Amino acid sequence: MFMKLVDVHAHLESSRFKDDLDEVIEKCKKAGVEFVINSGTSPERNRECLELSKKYDIVKASFGIYPIGNFSKDIDGEIAWIEEHADECVAVGECGLDFDTEGRKASFEKQKVIFEKQIDLAKRLKKSIVIHSRKAETEAIEILEENGMKDEKVVMHCFCGRKSLIKRCVENGWYFSVPPAIKRWDNFKMLVEMVPLGQLLTETDSPYLGPIGGERNDPSNVAVTIGEVARIKELSVEEVSENIFENAKRVFGL
Repeated sequence: MFMKLVDVHAHLESSRFKDDLDEVIEKCKKAGVEFVINSGTSPERNRECLELSKKYDIVKASFGIYPIGNFSKDIDGEIAWIEEHADECVAVGECGLDFDTEGRKASFEKQKVIFEKQIDLAKRLKKSIVIHSRKAETEAIEILEENGMKDEKVVMHCFCGRKSLIKRCVENGWYFSVPPAIKRWDNFKMLVEMVPLGQLLTETDSPYLGPIGGERNDPSNVAVTIGEVARIKELSVEEVSENIFENAKRVFGL
């Protein structure tokens, strides 16, 4: 069985791939992965993503500024760099909010400024935007809505919000990217049950969020997510993979 697969969110620039990335890319191609969107999180990582997109034909870049760890960086300078390289990326992000600790939650106002600058950038560039919203789902949704992002190409990456928030995002016309961790995390199963197939995407967040906890993840594992979506939706894996591939092409202009 051959499926056209797409991983809309990965971090192949991670040090965990430094010794065998060529082999990983070949493995992904053999598995049917047509595209991997590699998400930048900082000025340094954005440039690494750009280089990987030049080196590997299946890798596309997304440039973003992570909600934490970048407060001392020249944010406006990085926004300008992304604008200069807009033709070399398919999306803005990942960006958003992170309240994983009390210290991070306390930096909300700083995070919000960086987030809103990237929302504005995505609108100017007419690019999709990839959202990180760990333990800050409500606030991230509110900021997106306040900044006119209803019915825009918004991708909620690794979304772990409650049912009412999933419903709200669906009604806003946004998309959800689901990782292979769906095999072990029930919240992703619930999300897939609720979200129409036309608003689902597959991701891996490689090297994280794999089907087996503690093991390095890679983009070939989007096939695991496809299998789970097919099981939950009671559809064939071929139908699911084809629909998700078309979703990704529509969202990212692939």
